[in-house]
Amino acid sequence: MVSELTLTPQAVECIDSPKQRVLFRGVAAAAAEPQVRNAFGIVYGDLAPIRVAGDLVFGKLTSVAEEVRKQEGLVAATDDDDGSSAALLATSRQLFDLIDGDQSGGIDREELANSPDLMALILHNANDSNTEAADAFMKLADENRDGVISFVEFVNAIAKQDQLPQLNSVDDALAAALQSRSSDQSTTKKKRGLGLRKSPEERFEAMLDQCLQWETDLGCGPGSDDTSMLEDEDECVVDVELELKATNNDKDGRLLQVLKGSLIGARCEPVVEALKMVYMEYSPLRLGGDIIFKLLGKVVDNQVAKANRE
Repeated sequence: MVSELTLTPQAVECIDSPKQRVLFRGVAAAAAEPQVRNAFGIVYGDLAPIRVAGDLVFGKLTSVAEEVRKQEGLVAATDDDDGSSAALLATSRQLFDLIDGDQSGGIDREELANSPDLMALILHNANDSNTEAADAFMKLADENRDGVISFVEFVNAIAKQDQLPQLNSVDDALAAALQSRSSDQSTTKKKRGLGLRKSPEERFEAMLDQCLQWETDLGCGPGSDDTSMLEDEDECVVDVELELKATNNDKDGRLLQVLKGSLIGARCEPVVEALKMVYMEYSPLRLGGDIIFKLLGKVVDNQVAKANRE
């Protein structure tokens, strides 16, 4: 299942949905960490609600992965020995999303003409109007002539350096666009939902903070030697217990493996962002996440108490 949803960084950037890109980046990051991947496998196998909801999400993402692999093959080849291809695609995606004002996954003439940062790069002649420049770029980029520039078409246009040398400076366009947007966003304050119950986002952030505190309490975190609640402990309690239970696959042993994977995952930004997205968007998985969190909390309490008694 994980293997089917593991895409290259280049392929991920070809996905139009920002939320789906977050999920696929998280899958790739989790697949690269054996203990995180193992933790997900245990949770999927042992908790039926997680398994049912996970299968539904998997079904949706599988079709996305299949389609995006085809799109990746349509992107103009670039020299990737130094990672330049992935970097160009990531930067191009950010710029594309900023221009795509209605988040439709495509850019039309109006959106092009309303993007002064891109216009500054694609104007061939200082006397050209934005409309003329937009028409010229549409002619270059809109390969299937449907009146809308897809992300793949946008990237291929950028790669046509001989026809549009100005777009070699796509980083400059992105920086300018982000700066112009930041002034608008700085005046927007985040509001908390009505009522006493925390929002899913607030609950997730609280659980993440608690997970990082567990890391310290168990002596597993970076720099935790001076702040750990444990006495005279030189090694992560979870690692010690996992070694003792190496041949034991009972409930306690499996929860310890999930805890270890969770501690590692909490330090991996793509994994955290993907889990946050899932927690906020899929209520069945949110319920499952709450159950897992409570179970792991009991495991941590038992391990800290045990270590302090020894």
